[in-house]
Amino acid sequence: MDVSAAVDTLFSGAVPEREAELKAQWGLAQDRVRLLDRDGFMLGFVPGTETIQVNEIALRQIWLTGYAAWRATQAYNYALTVLAFENLDFDPVSWGEVPAQAERDGAFDRVYDKVRGLSGILSLADFDWPSDVPFPAEGMKLPDPEEKATFDLVCMAGTYVFAHEIRHALFDAGGDAPHDIIEEERACDAWALSLMLDGAVKYEQEHHPNRPGWVRAKRILGVIIAQLTILVVTPRDLWDASEDHPPVRERLRAVLDAAKDPVPDWFWVSVASMLTAFARRLSTLGEPRDFPPSHRDLAYDLCDRLRSV
Repeated sequence: MDVSAAVDTLFSGAVPEREAELKAQWGLAQDRVRLLDRDGFMLGFVPGTETIQVNEIALRQIWLTGYAAWRATQAYNYALTVLAFENLDFDPVSWGEVPAQAERDGAFDRVYDKVRGLSGILSLADFDWPSDVPFPAEGMKLPDPEEKATFDLVCMAGTYVFAHEIRHALFDAGGDAPHDIIEEERACDAWALSLMLDGAVKYEQEHHPNRPGWVRAKRILGVIIAQLTILVVTPRDLWDASEDHPPVRERLRAVLDAAKDPVPDWFWVSVASMLTAFARRLSTLGEPRDFPPSHRDLAYDLCDRLRSV
């Protein structure tokens, strides 16, 4: 099924200031993106075909990861703010002994487990959609502002993922890809991040002049959700050493590095909350320790702990 027009619409909504440039580079032909009925996570450019192939499982995993990330902010924004102020240890496992925190952790875990569960199914008919997450559908309405905000971040995550694959397509068309496949992956990550962020400040000045750093920060959060999806679907033994991709922490760190000041007050605590929840579930938190000096430092610390062993 050709879904090229739908992906074009995704780009026009997420990075409208780059739409004309992207059309000039990538074109408007049919079959640039095809939705296929395959099991497992599938989203990638197929060399020699001028086509990006994706399946419904991959799209749903990105969607659910976005809503898991939002549950993470609900679980930890307050804790990371208040407990750090009270000079307590950074120890999310022990915090879960408090009933209210356990409930918030459980809300995150249920969505996270659905992301992982999608990796092992043979048919979407075997998958039970979580009752507390909106189901993706054309023309859907989201009256809840938090769900709408999460939907926007999911769209940005999808935009970044497809932009990465478009760069592979452009390399293939131009015959100028790096000889090393991992270097090509790094170049595609960098190009996709540039597409998302290079025009953000100008767009913000024209459309949201009273919110400095807001547009760029929101787009970075979307890209972080894309990287968290990659983290969840990548087997742990490949986090550090893969034949065709850089380490997962390196890819995530490049996104964190893009978060230059000014950023809104909510930005770093939101990032740290997302990483805290995923790290707790992935058992990469490490031992209880003093809070780092800032939420930004905590985010980098949690990123660095994403190792195979």
